[in-house]
Amino acid sequence: MKLSVAMCTFNGAPHLRQQLDSIAAQSRLPDELVVCDDGSQDATVSVLEHFATCAPFPVRIHLNPVNLGVSANFSQAVGLCSGELTAFSDQDDVWLPHKLARAETTIRQSSDPAATLYCSRLQYVNASLAPLGLSPIPSAVSFGNAIVENIATGCSVVFGPEIRRRLLQAAPADMMMHDWWAYLLASAYGQVAYDPTPGALYRQHGGNVAGWEPRAWKIWHRTKSLARRLMADRRGMDSLNQAARFIAAYPDVPEEDRQLVEELLRLRDAGVLTRLRYALHPRVGRNDRIENFGLKAMLLMGWH
Repeated sequence: MKLSVAMCTFNGAPHLRQQLDSIAAQSRLPDELVVCDDGSQDATVSVLEHFATCAPFPVRIHLNPVNLGVSANFSQAVGLCSGELTAFSDQDDVWLPHKLARAETTIRQSSDPAATLYCSRLQYVNASLAPLGLSPIPSAVSFGNAIVENIATGCSVVFGPEIRRRLLQAAPADMMMHDWWAYLLASAYGQVAYDPTPGALYRQHGGNVAGWEPRAWKIWHRTKSLARRLMADRRGMDSLNQAARFIAAYPDVPEEDRQLVEELLRLRDAGVLTRLRYALHPRVGRNDRIENFGLKAMLLMGWH
């Protein structure tokens, strides 16, 4: 199977070469690297061009004339790839040498390789690559989980051609993040293969678009975000609003999944007893026990 890596860059010069070198050090080399730069003003493009002269695989660099933003840029990069398998790549991580080999083997062995999304556990590291801890292994990987959280972090994701086809059908503006949308697609139309063996060093340097936080800080930030939303009279969880856009984007979404989203949307206007009954036995859930309790509280209050 031909395997493409879709990388997006934007002012990523400080850590980019380490990521590129880790791709070149894979035990299973990619068949191509497609990079879309979103208007970098630092040395990012020079780093890319220098790497392209010595890489052990073809490297194609596309320079955006205007800034597209993360999801739109990744959609563009995926569209430019020619492989049967596509791997997302950020600009600031380090892949472990077995990452692509494990992904390809896992997808090949699945019952439906074309509609399989592979993702793995992550080793969190600081800017200097010192270990910070491991990402938790999810107990729930399903559409009911994908509605309320993303367990498929982009730097670990590799997917088959059916996921690619459907991803390219969607409007990037509908996506909270490209990797989260891919998780929704795989859980609705195919399967998610989660690998408990870490495949990447997920660098945390303060400038991440999305990143790791200690559990207490994560819960605190979620609480602050909810408080700001309620004070501004902004309705609904962003993730559920994304799920509503998802079922609108795909008329053939499985009926069970469509009903699950529509049920949650109706629940916003339901009476407190109806919300209580649902919150006691919800059909959606997060993997962290405390975060899942917070989700149930939001369902009970109609804040979801």
